[in-house]
Amino acid sequence: MIPAKNPISGTITYRGQPVPAGSITFIPDASKGNSGPAVTIQFENGRYDSRASGVGHIGGPHKVRITGLTGKDSGDEFFPQGTLLFPDYETSADLPTCPSEQNFVVPDDWVLPPSTPRQPYEGP
Repeated sequence: MIPAKNPISGTITYRGQPVPAGSITFIPDASKGNSGPAVTIQFENGRYDSRASGVGHIGGPHKVRITGLTGKDSGDEFFPQGTLLFPDYETSADLPTCPSEQNFVVPDDWVLPPSTPRQPYEGP
């Protein structure tokens, strides 16, 4: 049986502002008895809509992973939407088995750790 593809849309904000770019992934939560395919949706300007890419979720308990990017070209071919704005944020949501809107707020204190300068290698 092919799982239903329920459309989902919404907003993603961080520090009171729309997250410029990134992706949101909905993963059925097996620990709560839900199984099926995960779905990843790209977003811009804090808005996502699964209908734009023709995907949807199966409903029920899901783990949600948000990757937020600066939205500025980093010059790196692997990160054309910019560099990380914050570490991947994970939360959960119980999604309905119908089209829905789900808005997510990444906590203000969810920050990248400060980078530590590399110490020169001094040998054995």
